[in-house]
Amino acid sequence: MSTASKTLTIISRLAIIVAVISALALIGTLVLYFQHIAIPPVIMAFAVWGLPVAFVLAAVGVISNILKRRNL
Repeated sequence: MSTASKTLTIISRLAIIVAVISALALIGTLVLYFQHIAIPPVIMAFAVWGLPVAFVLAAVGVISNILKRRNL
């Protein structure tokens, strides 16, 4: 496996992990909100910023893969 392939794999897996954590944070935020419990800032931060970061990472992975395949 080349270095570029390893990097793309890491970026893809990181995007998936961030998206899953963000989705869980969104669910946690809703549960805490409806139970009238104060939402910890860390959970709120993941809920707000997690999906956009995962989207950017996924876009970088897709664009990098397209560029890699065109150079061959």
